[in-house]
Amino acid sequence: MTATGNSAEPLFVNVNVSTAPEAMGALCSCLSVEDHEDDTKIDDIDEKSTAKNIKRSPLDEEFAKFVKDTLEQWHIEGVSIAVIDGDKTFSEGYGIAALPDVPVRPDTLFYTGSTSKSFTAAAVSLLVDDTETYPNITWTTPLSDLIRDDFVLQDEYATRHVTIEDALSHRTGLPGHMLTLGREGTVRDVVRSLRHLPMDKEIRTTWQYSNAMFITVSHAIEVTTGEWLGDFLRKRIWEPLDMKSTFFSLDDARQYAASGEAVLAQPYSWDEAAQESREVPHCEGTLSGAGAVISNVLDYAKYIRSMIRQTGPLSKAGHAALLKPRSFTPQMIPHLSKQTLYTLGLMTSTYRGETVVFHPGGLDGMTATMIYFPERDWGVAVFANAAGPGRETLAWHLIDDMMNVPKSERIDLYTLVRDKRAKIKDHLSKSLERLYPGVPSPRRPLSLPLAEYTGTFTHPAYPDLIVSLSAEDEPSLHLQITGSFHARLKLKHVTGEYFLAELFETLWGVDPATVIRAEFHVSAEDKVDRFGAAVDYADMPDTLIWFDKI
Repeated sequence: MTATGNSAEPLFVNVNVSTAPEAMGALCSCLSVEDHEDDTKIDDIDEKSTAKNIKRSPLDEEFAKFVKDTLEQWHIEGVSIAVIDGDKTFSEGYGIAALPDVPVRPDTLFYTGSTSKSFTAAAVSLLVDDTETYPNITWTTPLSDLIRDDFVLQDEYATRHVTIEDALSHRTGLPGHMLTLGREGTVRDVVRSLRHLPMDKEIRTTWQYSNAMFITVSHAIEVTTGEWLGDFLRKRIWEPLDMKSTFFSLDDARQYAASGEAVLAQPYSWDEAAQESREVPHCEGTLSGAGAVISNVLDYAKYIRSMIRQTGPLSKAGHAALLKPRSFTPQMIPHLSKQTLYTLGLMTSTYRGETVVFHPGGLDGMTATMIYFPERDWGVAVFANAAGPGRETLAWHLIDDMMNVPKSERIDLYTLVRDKRAKIKDHLSKSLERLYPGVPSPRRPLSLPLAEYTGTFTHPAYPDLIVSLSAEDEPSLHLQITGSFHARLKLKHVTGEYFLAELFETLWGVDPATVIRAEFHVSAEDKVDRFGAAVDYADMPDTLIWFDKI
C-alpha cells in the first residue's frame, strides 16, 4: 500500500534511483539462523555434519556484497531479510534502521504495508469456519448484511450485492481513491465515506485495488465479533504462531521498541536535489485491515511457513479459500507469468513453471514483500525503510539463487525501472497536449486575480486541500494535501480556469509522480466556490473529484 501510487506496489511506480545511502558500516549487522523443529544453532554442529546434513544460509558474504550494491543503487538505508527453507529460517539485517548509526537487525520492526491484507482474509476464514458462533458469515455474505447502516455505495445494486470475497479480491467496482486514506477518522468513518465516492465499473467485472474495501471488511469483523481486529489477530493468529513482535497499531509498536525489545525502523525518502535521505513520518492514517501491521521478518517467517505447509491456526479449508483465484490482475512483476491471479489478500502466478504466492506492500518510506514457493517448502520476506522495488531485487536474487537460474537469464530490475522511469518522464512532459489537446490560442486568462483562487477546499471523503500562493519564479498556485499523506500539487495555468496539476509524493520531490487535470469553478457572483482534480488518476484519469471551498 502506498500513499499516492498504486498500492499493490508494482515494480514500476515512481521510483527515484540514485547513489548510496550513508553509514553502510552497519551492513550485515546481525545474522540469525533458526531451526523450526529443534532450535539447533548452526554453530553447535560440527563441520562434517554441517556439510552433509545442514542447509547453508544463502545470506553469505557474496550476497552481502550484492545487498550493499543494491542499497546504493536504490537509495535504501536498511533492509531486513528472512529466508524460509524447510525447517530452517535464515535471517539477517543490513544497513541502517535509523540514521546515523542504528543498525538493522532481523528483529527490527517495519510497517509491512499491504502484506497485512492476507491477515484480514485469514481472520475472516476463522469466522467462516466457526459456523456455530457465526452462522451468518460465509465468503459470499454481502457486507450490507453485516454493517447495513455503514456500508453504502453510490450504486444501489453494488451496495446490496458486494460480498466479503468481492471486497477481499478487489472486484467491487469501486476504484482506489487512494488519497482518501489520508483523511483523519475512525475505521467506521472510512466505511461511511464510501457513499461519497464515484464508482466506475460494474461489480465483479474488473480488478481495481481498493484499500478502503479491506478496511470495510475489518469493520465488519469488528462489528461481528465485538472485538478490535488487532486483538482478534493477536489471540487467534499471532500468539498461536508465536509472533510476539507483531502489532496492529503504531502506539503498540513504539511502546514495544521503547522497552528495548527491538528497534522501530525510521522511514526515509531520497531527496534528489540535496542528494541525501530525509526522514518521513511514520504513517498514522486509518489503515486497519489494509496495511496496519508492524512486524519483523522473523515473525513473518513463522507466518509464511504456516501458509506453505497449510498448518494451524488456519484450517485446511481456510488455507484453500485464501489461495482460490477470484480475479485477474495486471502483471505485477516482469519476470512472472503474464497472468497473475488475485486470491484473498494474496497473489499467485508461475515462475519458471512453478507456482509462486506473494504480496508486496508499501507505505510512505517503507516497503515489504513476502514470496513463497509451496512445492519447494521455501519462502522469503524482505522489509526495507525506503520506497521503490529495491527490496524485490533482493528477494528475486535469492529466488534465482535457490532455483539455480543462470546469470544470463536473470532480470535486471534496476535497468528495467530506470528505463521505465525515463519513459514516464517523457510521457509526463507531453501532458499539456495529452490532457488539453484543443487549447485555444491565445489562451484565456484567469477570470479573477490569482489570490482569489486560494483557500481551503473540502470533500466528505477526501482530506482537505489547502491552495496557497507561491512565488518560486513567478506567482503560482500550490496545493497541500492535508492528513497523514505528505503529497502536494503544483498548479500550472492552461487557459481560463483550467490547470495542469503536478503531483509530488513528497514535500521535496523534484520530478512529479504524475500530471493530472484540474480546474476551478467560478460562481455567478464571481467567487471561486469549487476545485476539481483527477486525484484518482490510476483508475479514473478523466474524472474530476470536486472539493467545495470553505
